Amino acid sequence: MTNHTRSSRIKPAPLTDSYDSQSPRTDTEDGGGKYTVLEGNRRVLALKILKSPAILTGLEVRPALQRRLERAAASFDVSSVEPLACFVVETRAEGNTWIEQRHIGEDDGRGVVSWSGVASSRFRGRDPALQALDFVRQHAKLTDDQKKLLDGRFPITTLDRLLSTPDVRSRIGFDIKDDKLLTSLPPEEAIKPLRRIVLDLAEKKINVTNLKLKPQQVEYVTNKLDAADRPDLSKKMGKARAVDSIGEHEFSRPATAQPKKTTVARVSMRSAVVPKGCKLNVTNPKIGEIYRELRTLQFSKHPHAIAVLLRVFLETSVDHYLTKAGIALVIAIKGGGNKEKPLRTKVQETVNHMVTNGATRKDFTGVLRGINDRTHPLSPDLLHSYVHNRFVSPKERDLTIAWDNAQPLFERVWP
Repeated sequence: MTNHTRSSRIKPAPLTDSYDSQSPRTDTEDGGGKYTVLEGNRRVLALKILKSPAILTGLEVRPALQRRLERAAASFDVSSVEPLACFVVETRAEGNTWIEQRHIGEDDGRGVVSWSGVASSRFRGRDPALQALDFVRQHAKLTDDQKKLLDGRFPITTLDRLLSTPDVRSRIGFDIKDDKLLTSLPPEEAIKPLRRIVLDLAEKKINVTNLKLKPQQVEYVTNKLDAADRPDLSKKMGKARAVDSIGEHEFSRPATAQPKKTTVARVSMRSAVVPKGCKLNVTNPKIGEIYRELRTLQFSKHPHAIAVLLRVFLETSVDHYLTKAGIALVIAIKGGGNKEKPLRTKVQETVNHMVTNGATRKDFTGVLRGINDRTHPLSPDLLHSYVHNRFVSPKERDLTIAWDNAQPLFERVWP
Protein backbone atom coordinates (compact mmCIF):
# COMPACT_ATOMS: atom_id res chain seq x y z
CA MET A 1 0.00 0.00 0.00
CA THR A 2 2.36 2.76 1.19
CA ASN A 3 5.13 3.31 3.74
CA HIS A 4 4.48 6.92 4.63
CA THR A 5 3.39 6.40 8.24
CA ARG A 6 5.31 6.27 11.47
CA SER A 7 3.35 3.48 13.18
CA SER A 8 3.57 1.11 10.20
CA ARG A 9 6.51 -0.53 8.52
CA ILE A 10 7.61 -2.81 5.73
CA LYS A 11 8.25 -6.28 7.06
CA PRO A 12 9.62 -9.28 5.15
CA ALA A 13 7.62 -12.46 5.62
CA PRO A 14 8.00 -16.09 4.56
CA LEU A 15 5.31 -17.66 2.37
CA THR A 16 3.76 -19.78 5.11
CA ASP A 17 0.30 -20.37 6.49
CA SER A 18 0.95 -17.79 9.17
CA TYR A 19 -0.63 -15.27 6.80
CA ASP A 20 -4.30 -16.16 6.96
CA SER A 21 -6.95 -13.90 5.47
CA GLN A 22 -9.53 -15.26 7.92
CA SER A 23 -7.63 -15.53 11.23
CA PRO A 24 -7.10 -12.69 13.72
CA ARG A 25 -3.69 -11.18 14.09
CA THR A 26 -1.98 -12.59 17.19
CA ASP A 27 1.64 -11.55 16.86
CA THR A 28 3.40 -8.75 15.00
CA GLU A 29 7.01 -9.01 16.11
CA ASP A 30 8.53 -12.45 15.57
CA GLY A 31 6.53 -13.66 12.56
CA GLY A 32 5.28 -16.70 14.46
CA GLY A 33 1.70 -15.58 14.77
CA LYS A 34 -1.14 -15.04 12.31
CA TYR A 35 -2.15 -11.89 10.49
CA THR A 36 -5.34 -10.68 8.88
CA VAL A 37 -4.80 -9.80 5.22
CA LEU A 38 -6.58 -6.50 4.71
CA GLU A 39 -5.39 -5.89 1.16
CA GLY A 40 -4.10 -8.35 -1.41
CA ASN A 41 -6.17 -11.42 -0.53
CA ARG A 42 -6.17 -12.61 -4.14
CA ARG A 43 -2.39 -12.28 -4.42
CA VAL A 44 -1.93 -14.22 -1.18
CA LEU A 45 -4.31 -16.91 -2.39
CA ALA A 46 -2.49 -17.19 -5.73
CA LEU A 47 0.83 -17.70 -3.95
CA LYS A 48 -0.67 -20.27 -1.60
CA ILE A 49 -2.06 -22.21 -4.58
CA LEU A 50 1.32 -22.17 -6.29
CA LYS A 51 2.96 -23.43 -3.08
CA SER A 52 0.26 -26.01 -2.21
CA PRO A 53 -2.01 -26.74 -5.22
CA ALA A 54 -3.90 -29.35 -3.18
CA ILE A 55 -6.01 -26.54 -1.70
CA LEU A 56 -7.75 -26.23 -5.09
CA THR A 57 -9.81 -29.31 -4.24
CA GLY A 58 -11.79 -27.24 -1.76
CA LEU A 59 -12.49 -24.38 -4.17
CA GLU A 60 -14.96 -23.91 -6.99
CA VAL A 61 -12.58 -23.68 -9.94
CA ARG A 62 -13.20 -24.46 -13.60
CA PRO A 63 -11.40 -27.71 -14.53
CA ALA A 64 -9.36 -26.03 -17.29
CA LEU A 65 -8.19 -23.28 -14.92
CA GLN A 66 -7.36 -25.83 -12.23
CA ARG A 67 -5.13 -27.75 -14.66
CA ARG A 68 -3.31 -24.52 -15.63
CA LEU A 69 -2.69 -23.65 -11.98
CA GLU A 70 -1.46 -27.14 -11.18
CA ARG A 71 0.97 -26.99 -14.12
CA ALA A 72 2.26 -23.61 -12.89
CA ALA A 73 2.61 -24.96 -9.34
CA ALA A 74 4.71 -27.87 -10.57
CA SER A 75 7.50 -25.50 -11.61
CA PHE A 76 7.02 -22.92 -8.86
CA ASP A 77 10.04 -22.17 -6.67
CA VAL A 78 9.13 -20.57 -3.34
CA SER A 79 12.60 -19.07 -2.96
CA SER A 80 12.01 -17.03 -6.12
CA VAL A 81 9.48 -14.83 -4.32
CA GLU A 82 10.54 -15.02 -0.67
CA PRO A 83 10.66 -13.03 1.43
CA LEU A 84 7.42 -11.21 0.63
CA ALA A 85 7.33 -7.50 1.36
CA CYS A 86 4.34 -6.90 3.65
CA PHE A 87 3.15 -3.56 4.94
CA VAL A 88 2.18 -4.10 8.59
CA VAL A 89 -0.14 -1.77 10.49
CA GLU A 90 -0.98 -1.80 14.17
CA THR A 91 -4.78 -1.71 13.80
CA ARG A 92 -7.44 -2.50 11.21
CA ALA A 93 -8.64 1.11 11.35
CA GLU A 94 -5.18 2.33 10.38
CA GLY A 95 -5.09 -0.08 7.46
CA ASN A 96 -8.55 1.00 6.31
CA THR A 97 -7.32 4.57 5.88
CA TRP A 98 -4.80 3.46 3.26
CA ILE A 99 -7.14 0.98 1.61
CA GLU A 100 -9.82 3.63 1.18
CA GLN A 101 -7.32 6.07 -0.35
CA ARG A 102 -6.24 3.33 -2.76
CA HIS A 103 -9.66 2.17 -3.90
CA ILE A 104 -12.23 4.93 -3.52
CA GLY A 105 -10.72 6.83 -6.44
CA GLU A 106 -7.76 7.03 -8.78
CA ASP A 107 -6.52 10.18 -6.98
CA ASP A 108 -4.58 11.54 -9.98
CA GLY A 109 -2.72 8.28 -10.48
CA ARG A 110 -1.87 7.56 -6.83
CA GLY A 111 -4.72 5.07 -6.40
CA VAL A 112 -5.94 2.15 -8.46
CA VAL A 113 -9.15 1.82 -10.48
CA SER A 114 -11.99 2.60 -8.13
CA TRP A 115 -14.26 0.03 -6.58
CA SER A 116 -17.85 -0.39 -7.70
CA GLY A 117 -20.54 1.27 -5.60
CA VAL A 118 -21.39 -2.05 -3.94
CA ALA A 119 -17.75 -2.76 -3.06
CA SER A 120 -17.35 0.72 -1.59
CA SER A 121 -20.52 0.26 0.47
CA ARG A 122 -19.30 -3.06 1.83
CA PHE A 123 -15.97 -1.51 2.78
CA ARG A 124 -17.55 1.40 4.66
CA GLY A 125 -20.13 -0.83 6.36
CA ARG A 126 -23.43 -2.41 5.38
CA ASP A 127 -25.53 0.72 4.82
CA PRO A 128 -29.34 0.47 4.36
CA ALA A 129 -29.14 0.21 0.56
CA LEU A 130 -26.68 -2.66 0.82
CA GLN A 131 -28.90 -4.32 3.43
CA ALA A 132 -31.81 -4.09 0.96
CA LEU A 133 -29.71 -5.53 -1.86
CA ASP A 134 -28.53 -8.46 0.27
CA PHE A 135 -32.10 -9.06 1.49
CA VAL A 136 -33.27 -9.40 -2.12
CA ARG A 137 -30.29 -11.52 -3.14
CA GLN A 138 -30.91 -13.97 -0.28
CA HIS A 139 -34.69 -14.22 -0.17
CA ALA A 140 -36.26 -13.10 -3.49
CA LYS A 141 -35.85 -16.45 -5.29
CA LEU A 142 -33.97 -14.86 -8.19
CA THR A 143 -33.03 -16.69 -11.36
CA ASP A 144 -29.37 -17.29 -12.19
CA ASP A 145 -29.49 -14.50 -14.80
CA GLN A 146 -30.92 -12.07 -12.26
CA LYS A 147 -28.23 -12.97 -9.73
CA LYS A 148 -25.55 -12.30 -12.34
CA LEU A 149 -26.98 -8.80 -12.86
CA LEU A 150 -26.68 -8.09 -9.15
CA ASP A 151 -23.10 -9.33 -9.16
CA GLY A 152 -22.19 -6.73 -11.79
CA ARG A 153 -21.83 -2.98 -11.31
CA PHE A 154 -25.15 -2.51 -9.54
CA PRO A 155 -26.18 1.18 -9.07
CA ILE A 156 -26.15 1.04 -5.27
CA THR A 157 -26.07 4.84 -4.95
CA THR A 158 -29.39 5.12 -6.82
CA LEU A 159 -30.96 2.55 -4.51
CA ASP A 160 -29.59 4.54 -1.58
CA ARG A 161 -31.11 7.71 -3.06
CA LEU A 162 -34.54 6.04 -3.12
CA LEU A 163 -34.37 4.58 0.38
CA SER A 164 -33.06 7.85 1.82
CA THR A 165 -36.38 9.55 0.96
CA PRO A 166 -38.86 9.20 3.87
CA ASP A 167 -41.93 9.43 1.60
CA VAL A 168 -40.59 6.53 -0.46
CA ARG A 169 -39.92 4.41 2.61
CA SER A 170 -43.36 5.06 4.08
CA ARG A 171 -45.06 3.96 0.85
CA ILE A 172 -43.21 0.65 0.70
CA GLY A 173 -43.28 -0.10 4.44
CA PHE A 174 -39.72 0.63 5.61
CA ASP A 175 -37.82 2.95 7.91
CA ILE A 176 -34.18 3.66 8.75
CA LYS A 177 -32.80 4.05 12.25
CA ASP A 178 -29.15 3.96 13.30
CA ASP A 179 -28.16 2.97 9.74
CA LYS A 180 -30.44 -0.08 9.87
CA LEU A 181 -33.20 -0.75 7.31
CA LEU A 182 -36.28 -1.64 9.34
CA THR A 183 -39.75 -2.98 8.59
CA SER A 184 -42.74 -4.26 10.55
CA LEU A 185 -44.15 -6.03 7.48
CA PRO A 186 -44.19 -9.83 7.26
CA PRO A 187 -41.20 -11.07 5.23
CA GLU A 188 -43.30 -12.07 2.20
CA GLU A 189 -44.73 -8.54 2.01
CA ALA A 190 -41.43 -6.76 2.69
CA ILE A 191 -39.64 -8.55 -0.13
CA LYS A 192 -42.15 -7.47 -2.82
CA PRO A 193 -41.20 -3.80 -3.42
CA LEU A 194 -37.49 -4.31 -2.78
CA ARG A 195 -37.32 -7.16 -5.30
CA ARG A 196 -38.97 -5.08 -8.02
CA ILE A 197 -36.90 -1.95 -7.29
CA VAL A 198 -33.60 -3.86 -7.25
CA LEU A 199 -34.40 -5.70 -10.49
CA ASP A 200 -35.58 -2.53 -12.23
CA LEU A 201 -32.26 -0.88 -11.34
CA ALA A 202 -30.19 -3.92 -12.30
CA GLU A 203 -32.02 -4.31 -15.64
CA LYS A 204 -31.71 -0.53 -16.27
CA LYS A 205 -35.47 -0.08 -16.52
CA ILE A 206 -34.99 2.91 -14.24
CA ASN A 207 -31.86 4.94 -13.53
CA VAL A 208 -30.66 7.93 -11.57
CA THR A 209 -32.05 10.32 -14.19
CA ASN A 210 -35.55 8.95 -13.60
CA LEU A 211 -35.16 9.16 -9.82
CA LYS A 212 -33.13 12.33 -9.31
CA LEU A 213 -35.96 14.35 -7.73
CA LYS A 214 -38.20 13.44 -4.81
CA PRO A 215 -41.45 13.74 -6.87
CA GLN A 216 -39.97 11.29 -9.42
CA GLN A 217 -39.10 8.84 -6.66
CA VAL A 218 -42.56 9.01 -5.08
CA GLU A 219 -44.21 8.67 -8.52
CA TYR A 220 -42.16 5.55 -9.22
CA VAL A 221 -43.06 3.65 -6.02
CA THR A 222 -46.66 4.88 -6.09
CA ASN A 223 -47.65 4.35 -9.71
CA LYS A 224 -44.93 2.37 -11.50
CA LEU A 225 -44.89 -0.73 -9.30
CA ASP A 226 -47.36 -3.42 -10.34
CA ALA A 227 -50.01 -4.56 -7.87
CA ALA A 228 -48.03 -7.74 -7.23
CA ASP A 229 -44.99 -5.65 -6.29
CA ARG A 230 -46.73 -3.39 -3.78
CA PRO A 231 -46.83 -4.53 -0.12
CA ASP A 232 -50.06 -4.71 1.84
CA LEU A 233 -49.30 -2.09 4.48
CA SER A 234 -52.34 -3.17 6.50
CA LYS A 235 -50.36 -6.29 7.45
CA LYS A 236 -47.84 -4.36 9.52
CA MET A 237 -47.43 -6.02 12.89
CA GLY A 238 -45.53 -5.38 16.09
CA LYS A 239 -42.23 -3.58 16.43
CA ALA A 240 -40.13 -2.83 13.36
CA ARG A 241 -37.00 -4.95 12.98
CA ALA A 242 -33.92 -4.97 10.78
CA VAL A 243 -34.27 -6.75 7.46
CA ASP A 244 -30.87 -8.39 7.92
CA SER A 245 -32.28 -10.22 10.95
CA ILE A 246 -35.01 -11.94 8.90
CA GLY A 247 -34.23 -15.61 8.25
CA GLU A 248 -35.19 -17.72 5.24
CA HIS A 249 -37.33 -20.03 7.38
CA GLU A 250 -39.68 -17.15 8.19
CA PHE A 251 -40.87 -16.95 4.57
CA SER A 252 -42.36 -20.41 4.74
CA ARG A 253 -44.67 -19.58 7.62
CA PRO A 254 -48.12 -18.19 6.69
CA ALA A 255 -48.92 -14.72 7.96
CA THR A 256 -50.73 -14.72 11.30
CA ALA A 257 -53.40 -12.18 10.40
CA GLN A 258 -54.69 -13.48 7.04
CA PRO A 259 -53.17 -16.87 6.18
CA LYS A 260 -55.57 -17.49 3.30
CA LYS A 261 -54.57 -14.36 1.42
CA THR A 262 -50.89 -15.18 1.85
CA THR A 263 -51.44 -18.69 0.47
CA VAL A 264 -53.38 -17.41 -2.54
CA ALA A 265 -50.70 -14.82 -3.34
CA ARG A 266 -48.02 -17.48 -3.22
CA VAL A 267 -49.96 -19.92 -5.41
CA SER A 268 -50.79 -17.22 -7.97
CA MET A 269 -47.09 -16.81 -8.88
CA ARG A 270 -46.99 -18.86 -12.06
CA SER A 271 -44.09 -21.05 -13.03
CA ALA A 272 -45.09 -21.27 -16.72
CA VAL A 273 -45.78 -18.51 -19.24
CA VAL A 274 -49.45 -19.53 -19.69
CA PRO A 275 -51.50 -18.76 -16.56
CA LYS A 276 -53.56 -21.65 -15.19
CA GLY A 277 -56.80 -19.79 -15.77
CA CYS A 278 -56.17 -19.46 -19.51
CA LYS A 279 -57.98 -22.23 -21.45
CA LEU A 280 -57.63 -22.03 -25.24
CA ASN A 281 -59.46 -24.36 -27.62
CA VAL A 282 -56.59 -24.93 -30.07
CA THR A 283 -57.96 -27.06 -32.91
CA ASN A 284 -54.83 -27.40 -35.05
CA PRO A 285 -52.89 -30.50 -33.87
CA LYS A 286 -49.36 -29.05 -34.17
CA ILE A 287 -50.27 -25.66 -32.70
CA GLY A 288 -52.11 -27.53 -29.94
CA GLU A 289 -48.91 -29.39 -29.04
CA ILE A 290 -47.00 -26.10 -28.88
CA TYR A 291 -49.70 -24.66 -26.61
CA ARG A 292 -49.51 -27.64 -24.26
CA GLU A 293 -45.73 -27.32 -24.05
CA LEU A 294 -46.04 -23.62 -23.20
CA ARG A 295 -48.42 -24.58 -20.38
CA THR A 296 -45.94 -27.03 -18.85
CA LEU A 297 -42.41 -25.69 -19.49
CA GLN A 298 -41.05 -23.93 -16.38
CA PHE A 299 -39.34 -20.55 -16.40
CA SER A 300 -36.63 -21.81 -14.06
CA LYS A 301 -35.53 -24.60 -16.42
CA HIS A 302 -36.56 -23.70 -19.98
CA PRO A 303 -36.59 -19.90 -20.57
CA HIS A 304 -35.09 -20.17 -24.08
CA ALA A 305 -37.52 -22.89 -25.17
CA ILE A 306 -40.43 -20.81 -23.86
CA ALA A 307 -39.23 -17.71 -25.73
CA VAL A 308 -38.87 -19.55 -29.04
CA LEU A 309 -42.19 -21.40 -28.70
CA LEU A 310 -44.00 -18.20 -27.75
CA ARG A 311 -42.91 -16.60 -31.02
CA VAL A 312 -43.92 -19.74 -32.97
CA PHE A 313 -47.29 -19.91 -31.21
CA LEU A 314 -48.01 -16.24 -32.01
CA GLU A 315 -47.14 -16.57 -35.69
CA THR A 316 -48.87 -19.91 -36.30
CA SER A 317 -51.98 -18.66 -34.47
CA VAL A 318 -52.36 -15.56 -36.65
CA ASP A 319 -51.50 -17.61 -39.77
CA HIS A 320 -54.31 -19.99 -38.86
CA TYR A 321 -56.77 -17.13 -38.34
CA LEU A 322 -55.87 -15.23 -41.51
CA THR A 323 -56.00 -18.36 -43.65
CA LYS A 324 -59.44 -19.20 -42.25
CA ALA A 325 -60.55 -15.61 -42.95
CA GLY A 326 -59.29 -15.81 -46.54
CA ILE A 327 -56.52 -13.24 -46.04
CA ALA A 328 -53.25 -13.96 -47.84
CA LEU A 329 -50.10 -14.60 -45.84
CA VAL A 330 -47.82 -13.37 -48.63
CA ILE A 331 -47.41 -10.21 -50.68
CA ALA A 332 -46.31 -9.84 -54.29
CA ILE A 333 -42.87 -8.41 -54.95
CA LYS A 334 -41.55 -6.52 -57.94
CA GLY A 335 -40.21 -8.76 -60.66
CA GLY A 336 -42.63 -11.54 -59.80
CA GLY A 337 -43.00 -13.97 -56.97
CA ASN A 338 -44.20 -13.56 -53.40
CA LYS A 339 -42.71 -13.08 -49.97
CA GLU A 340 -44.03 -13.78 -46.49
CA LYS A 341 -45.69 -10.87 -44.72
CA PRO A 342 -43.83 -9.65 -41.63
CA LEU A 343 -45.19 -10.93 -38.31
CA ARG A 344 -46.06 -7.37 -37.27
CA THR A 345 -48.24 -6.98 -40.39
CA LYS A 346 -50.00 -10.30 -39.86
CA VAL A 347 -50.85 -9.47 -36.24
CA GLN A 348 -52.17 -6.04 -37.30
CA GLU A 349 -54.34 -7.58 -40.03
CA THR A 350 -55.68 -10.18 -37.60
CA VAL A 351 -56.72 -7.50 -35.11
CA ASN A 352 -58.31 -5.36 -37.86
CA HIS A 353 -60.35 -8.31 -39.09
CA MET A 354 -61.50 -9.15 -35.56
CA VAL A 355 -62.57 -5.55 -34.92
CA THR A 356 -64.43 -5.45 -38.26
CA ASN A 357 -66.32 -8.54 -37.13
CA GLY A 358 -67.46 -7.16 -33.80
CA ALA A 359 -64.48 -7.27 -31.42
CA THR A 360 -63.65 -4.22 -29.30
CA ARG A 361 -60.39 -2.60 -30.38
CA LYS A 362 -59.42 -1.57 -26.85
CA ASP A 363 -59.22 -5.28 -25.94
CA PHE A 364 -56.14 -5.42 -28.17
CA THR A 365 -54.42 -2.30 -26.83
CA GLY A 366 -51.65 -4.37 -25.26
CA VAL A 367 -50.87 -6.48 -28.32
CA LEU A 368 -51.00 -3.49 -30.71
CA ARG A 369 -48.66 -1.48 -28.51
CA GLY A 370 -46.38 -4.47 -28.15
CA ILE A 371 -45.89 -5.17 -31.85
CA ASN A 372 -45.25 -1.51 -32.64
CA ASP A 373 -42.83 -0.72 -29.78
CA ARG A 374 -39.34 -2.11 -30.33
CA THR A 375 -38.65 -1.97 -26.58
CA HIS A 376 -41.79 -3.92 -25.61
CA PRO A 377 -41.48 -7.60 -24.56
CA LEU A 378 -43.98 -8.52 -27.32
CA SER A 379 -41.99 -6.74 -30.04
CA PRO A 380 -41.49 -9.04 -33.06
CA ASP A 381 -37.90 -7.80 -33.22
CA LEU A 382 -37.23 -9.04 -29.69
CA LEU A 383 -39.05 -12.33 -30.28
CA HIS A 384 -37.00 -12.77 -33.45
CA SER A 385 -33.77 -12.05 -31.54
CA TYR A 386 -34.52 -14.84 -29.07
CA VAL A 387 -34.24 -17.25 -32.01
CA HIS A 388 -31.40 -15.73 -34.05
CA ASN A 389 -29.24 -13.54 -31.79
CA ARG A 390 -26.85 -15.47 -29.58
CA PHE A 391 -26.41 -12.46 -27.28
CA VAL A 392 -30.12 -11.95 -26.44
CA SER A 393 -31.60 -14.02 -23.62
CA PRO A 394 -35.20 -13.96 -22.37
CA LYS A 395 -36.19 -12.79 -18.91
CA GLU A 396 -39.09 -14.32 -17.01
CA ARG A 397 -40.88 -10.99 -16.51
CA ASP A 398 -40.60 -10.07 -20.20
CA LEU A 399 -42.07 -13.41 -21.29
CA THR A 400 -44.93 -13.04 -18.81
CA ILE A 401 -45.73 -9.53 -20.05
CA ALA A 402 -45.58 -10.69 -23.67
CA TRP A 403 -48.10 -13.47 -23.06
CA ASP A 404 -50.45 -11.33 -20.96
CA ASN A 405 -50.60 -8.67 -23.68
CA ALA A 406 -51.19 -11.24 -26.41
CA GLN A 407 -53.71 -13.37 -24.51
CA PRO A 408 -56.84 -11.43 -25.65
CA LEU A 409 -55.73 -12.08 -29.24
CA PHE A 410 -55.15 -15.79 -28.56
CA GLU A 411 -58.58 -16.09 -26.92
CA ARG A 412 -60.21 -14.69 -30.09
CA VAL A 413 -58.21 -16.95 -32.38
CA TRP A 414 -58.91 -20.06 -30.28
CA PRO A 415 -62.34 -19.45 -28.62
